[in-house]
Amino acid sequence: MAQVKKEPFYEKTIDVFGGYNHNLRISPGEYYDGENLTSSYYPLFRTRHNRAIFTNVGMGKLQGLNSGGKLSYIKNGKIYYGGKEVSGLFFPDIEKERQFVSLGSFLLVFPDKVYLNLNDLTQYGSLGATFVTDGSVSYSLCTIDGTAYSDYIKSDTAPEDPENGDLWLDTSAISLKQYSDYSSSWETILTTYVKISYPNIGKAFKQYDGVKISGAFDEQFNTTMIIWAVGDDYIVVTGIIKETKTQESALTVSREIPDMDFLCEGENRVWGCNSEKNEIYACKLGDFKNWNCFMGISTDSYAVSVGSDGEFTGAIRYLSSVLFFKENYVHKIYNTNPPYNLATSRIKGVQKGSHRSLCVVNGTLYYLSPTGICKYEGSLAFALENVFGTTYYYNAVAGEFRNKYYICMSSEANKRRLFVYDTKSGIWHKESCLGSIIEFACHNSNLYFIQNMIGIKILGMIDGEQPYGEFTGELRGYSEESINNWYAETGLLGLEFSGRKYFKNVTIRFTLDETEDPQKASYLKLYAEYDSSGTWELLDESGAQKTHGFTIKANIPRRCDHMRLKIEGRGKCTIYSISLTVQEGSDL
Repeated sequence: MAQVKKEPFYEKTIDVFGGYNHNLRISPGEYYDGENLTSSYYPLFRTRHNRAIFTNVGMGKLQGLNSGGKLSYIKNGKIYYGGKEVSGLFFPDIEKERQFVSLGSFLLVFPDKVYLNLNDLTQYGSLGATFVTDGSVSYSLCTIDGTAYSDYIKSDTAPEDPENGDLWLDTSAISLKQYSDYSSSWETILTTYVKISYPNIGKAFKQYDGVKISGAFDEQFNTTMIIWAVGDDYIVVTGIIKETKTQESALTVSREIPDMDFLCEGENRVWGCNSEKNEIYACKLGDFKNWNCFMGISTDSYAVSVGSDGEFTGAIRYLSSVLFFKENYVHKIYNTNPPYNLATSRIKGVQKGSHRSLCVVNGTLYYLSPTGICKYEGSLAFALENVFGTTYYYNAVAGEFRNKYYICMSSEANKRRLFVYDTKSGIWHKESCLGSIIEFACHNSNLYFIQNMIGIKILGMIDGEQPYGEFTGELRGYSEESINNWYAETGLLGLEFSGRKYFKNVTIRFTLDETEDPQKASYLKLYAEYDSSGTWELLDESGAQKTHGFTIKANIPRRCDHMRLKIEGRGKCTIYSISLTVQEGSDL
């Protein structure tokens, strides 16, 4: 009698769960697609924490988010600090994207070029200043502190019988000289000063401001100059004139702030870049109002042109350097004081439009490049393993929270997707993203975000279960997510066996907490898809189970070449293991 060979059974058990991997070939513990899982309980399969929304902030026009001493944001053209409105400070263009930069106790807002003292919310104003005269402006020689010279002789030839300290304005060479008994000669005063006087001309400026002057009667003044002394009705600058002069035409004095695409703080300076001019700037040391103060000392402002092509795409302080990115370059500025060193490297830079993806997590800089997510550790950029398959992403924003890199970006179909990279385990997860997260800020050990939902912007925080810190003002009112739906789809199973096979059954050990809303009860459902048919068939389902290691065991009713599983549910769930029993079959 012929013997029928009995094919062996194999049991495949998954008890170490990886993360999201949207490639065709993935490891058994990874999932091809899914949502709202977390690596915080690795190696377990676990749903993420609930988020929270600040309901009292309302659904207004939110722009800009900063994590200084307290959380700051702009809503409907008004700035809020710690949930309280700053009275009197208004930003008229409520659709404009803002960049916040902190320098000491001051918060700077660009491109508005406005500052706010966080220790005294009544102290705010414009970084720049401009004064235009409308009447007689006088020019006179003076000392560095603005004191008028008491007497001096004007002539083409040297005065006779001079005494020590006498002054002579040599009109032939247009220079001021002083007689010295020690050398028995007229010594040229190398630096001379001119007082420019007009009512209120000095009120908007301070000593050592770098200003641009235009409209002066003499071209020597129509340039960028240092104010060496200042009073309400005068400023003192370098220069030389033959005699006291007046002019009736308008004179303009401006403390200008350059237009900058991207900004950051580094070494007690604000740094920025301008793509149109291909230049990098830094303000005077500790003085965010001065960007044109060049006195030849270590506290000077800084400006440099770069030779690389293309637009700047982002800027960030990293370790002891300031980095300015283009899509194919990084310009690294280092040294704590001038002269600064500028090093240019050709690397995978920041993708245009993804400047907010720059984020430091555990000492490593991460960002979205034109070819994928990269990490930078001081010299070279390395691409992370591609878990996104062939999907192209762009327009990214990112934040850091508990060793994790949160990044929200747009797909080719212009759909926003939120991904989370665990820098310790190297695992990715995908989370739900209703609308578009347009900005993140980490504050008091939590990650906050602004989310745009069809033109309505809301403020939320990643971990609503443990909000951390005290909230004031309108930040006191927040609501935690009540329901958290989740799912995970495996990759193709069974490709390691040749021929057709029987998937006998699948066993899942899990716990599932009950939700607080009885109308939306917790559940877990198990589906199977056979031979890439595109149809998911329900195998089994379960309600809430708090018993540790509760098991569902579903029989698989058909023979196939390969299959996929999908687990979906609602409520907080932990899966400890998934076991799949397989029997090899023939090719028939």
